[in-house]
Amino acid sequence: MHIEKNVFESVIGTLLNIQGKSKDGLKARKDLIAMGIRTELGPLKKGKRTYLPPAAYTLSRKEKKTLCKFLSEVKVPEGYSSDIRRLVSMKYLKLKSLKTHDCHVIMEHFLPIGIRSILPEKVRSSITMLCSFFKSICSKVINPAILPMLQKEIIITLCELEMFYPPSFFDIMVHLVVHLVKETQLCGPAYMRWMYPVERYMKILKGYVKNRSRPEGCMVERYIVEEAIEFCTEYLSNVQSIGLPKSQLVEKKEGKNLIGNKIVAVSRVERDQVHLYVLHNENEVEPYVEIHKDVLRGLNPNRNENWIVREHNRCFIPWFKDHIYSKYYSDPASITERLRCLAYGPSFHVFSYSAYAINGYTFYTKEQDDKSTMQNSGVTVVAEAMHISSVKDLNPKFANLSYFGVIERIWVFDYEKFQIPIFGCKWVENNNRIRMDKSGFLQVDLNRVGYKDESFILASQARQVFYVNDPKSTKWSIVLFSNKVIDENTGDQGDIDVEIESFTRNDQDENIISNDSYIRNDHNEGKMAIMKSIIRARGKGYLKVSIDICLDGDVPLSSSLIRVDDDVGYLKVSLYDNGTCPSKQISILSSKDKGPKI
Repeated sequence: MHIEKNVFESVIGTLLNIQGKSKDGLKARKDLIAMGIRTELGPLKKGKRTYLPPAAYTLSRKEKKTLCKFLSEVKVPEGYSSDIRRLVSMKYLKLKSLKTHDCHVIMEHFLPIGIRSILPEKVRSSITMLCSFFKSICSKVINPAILPMLQKEIIITLCELEMFYPPSFFDIMVHLVVHLVKETQLCGPAYMRWMYPVERYMKILKGYVKNRSRPEGCMVERYIVEEAIEFCTEYLSNVQSIGLPKSQLVEKKEGKNLIGNKIVAVSRVERDQVHLYVLHNENEVEPYVEIHKDVLRGLNPNRNENWIVREHNRCFIPWFKDHIYSKYYSDPASITERLRCLAYGPSFHVFSYSAYAINGYTFYTKEQDDKSTMQNSGVTVVAEAMHISSVKDLNPKFANLSYFGVIERIWVFDYEKFQIPIFGCKWVENNNRIRMDKSGFLQVDLNRVGYKDESFILASQARQVFYVNDPKSTKWSIVLFSNKVIDENTGDQGDIDVEIESFTRNDQDENIISNDSYIRNDHNEGKMAIMKSIIRARGKGYLKVSIDICLDGDVPLSSSLIRVDDDVGYLKVSLYDNGTCPSKQISILSSKDKGPKI
């Protein structure tokens, strides 16, 4: 986890030219000249300043804004990560206050998407492959057979990075990436060994402290009490505990309303749509579905299967109710109470919520999502669909398809003896509106809505996804799956990837390194080398400060700052306590009330 953090800081720091994190600078360019490689990137003298030409990894100001704007618009589900938007500074075009888990999430999920529309193809491909390697090596389940392939691919990826990045980029942390595959072979998956669960538990222990003068004693006493209560609870497993709250994990799996509680009346059309879907997804009703279809086939031998399905959907509800109640009146013991309630149907008055927890996920409606800092309205479901080539097709095919959409309504229908939560969703049309691009990203067009007559699903079938804007096209959104996996035996695994994408290299990428120039030809936004400066006292109340400002506004930031007033606004310039002194100097008058002025 710390290797991933340090590698990410080196990559993003060099891309955004973050002071203290960037591996590119005057000394790095002089190293290239001394080694006799990439001499076209050598520093150039422009008057009294030193100019560094843009390398293949150097982003223009427009590209920096594109990357930072993408990260500033990301909204993730509850428990996925911290709020990524708070980590982005659009003013200085950099990332700030990054924790280890933030680096983990951005490196594996968002950085490959954020650079889709920037950088040359060869550099972008190498960075994407590095991110894919970390995603594969941090997966919950790893096939040992692919580990040798992972080892081979990461070596090629690092060699490609050496073709673009300066030698100063390849410190010991980047080198240790080569050994992660061997470590996985010897010690197992990384998620079994990293510190994220321990750091989360430390937060729990800190919450035990009620007397700040004795923090260790508070933790010990509270831990012993909880251990004793848990032992008694497990010992009396068949007894309902009194006074102890129900586990949030159990409530989130079984279903719990979170926000809003209104009673609304639904139309007969919506009620029948929901009721038909519930009947088709009940195991007890499944035999009666086949019986009804056989009855329709016997009464209409000349009709094709497509007509049988449509007629079944139209008249199954009244037929099922009459059939069950006729059997119930003749032999009540043959019909279960649940089957009788299903045949009778739900009430027209339903409970409406804005947030609901089920299957370990927290779901919001789109309206609630717009008011929240999180994105919990994305949903996907795998359902069986009938495929026909044309209207005249007599033999339709049935297959399972994944559908993606956004939750618009959360209703709980009352079936007298039990309740069933239902999600009303706006589904994306599958025909040419869902695609997988050559980079392996799943894209959907959220503006193309389909299946308006089949908008409802059972809440128990829902699986959470979320969408991020595709930087290459505003028309498309990229689908990402929630990383939350709930298992009743192991509990909340928190940071485990659900979708494991194979770390493979396309054949067309084998020769991606060519004899192209290592200088960016699409823009000339290089940077001026920043010289370290010194402060000399020049009489009472005056300071002589030696500085050298970059032409593109990329200036270093540190704890000791002064403000330089220019036409655009304020530039923050660092003061250093050692280094060489350029010839250009600025006199600063120190003021107690308003601060230093030029």
